Amino acid sequence: MINAILVMAILGISFWNIRQQQENVSLRKLIAVQEEKRIAYEKEEKKLRKENENLSEEVVVYSESLKKVQKVEENTRVDSDLNTEFINVVTKLFEANLNFTPENYADKKKEVAFYLTEELNKEYFGQKRNTYQDANGTSSQLELLEVYLKAIQDSKTEGLAVAYYKSKNNNQYWNRRMNIFKISYNSEVNKITNIINLGNGFSE
Repeated sequence: MINAILVMAILGISFWNIRQQQENVSLRKLIAVQEEKRIAYEKEEKKLRKENENLSEEVVVYSESLKKVQKVEENTRVDSDLNTEFINVVTKLFEANLNFTPENYADKKKEVAFYLTEELNKEYFGQKRNTYQDANGTSSQLELLEVYLKAIQDSKTEGLAVAYYKSKNNNQYWNRRMNIFKISYNSEVNKITNIINLGNGFSE
């Protein structure tokens, strides 16, 4: 009887030890799994942080690039607007200057004066003028005008105008001519500040 009790006690202790060992093994496995999860989480966290850092750098680079593009677009838009303004003023000037008859020359002269600065008006139409005060029997017709923008600096613009026109005196035949002009323009006052005749010739 005593032996049976001892055997049962030994078996009970052995069972308890085995169960305890199994629980310890399970606990170690659980700890190992949790450790693996922690390591994986830390790796994923580092990866996300790196991606966020890269994304932040990309955002900064993109933002700087966008600012540069916007600045270029803004400058291009300003240059384009000024180019259009320059061409319009020069075109109106030459349409008035090279389309006239003896009858309307005085009116055309007023149109021309509107597009010139006060200093240039004095040079063209003052006492020490570089142009005729009347048509002197001459008629003129502008046939083609080509305007080219050369340079822009602040509000000052320079360009070239190539004028193809024909003129005649009284009842004579029309003579076709071509003149190239260097034009200076100030966008602040919307006036032509200087005109230089670079050369002329006969066109076919």
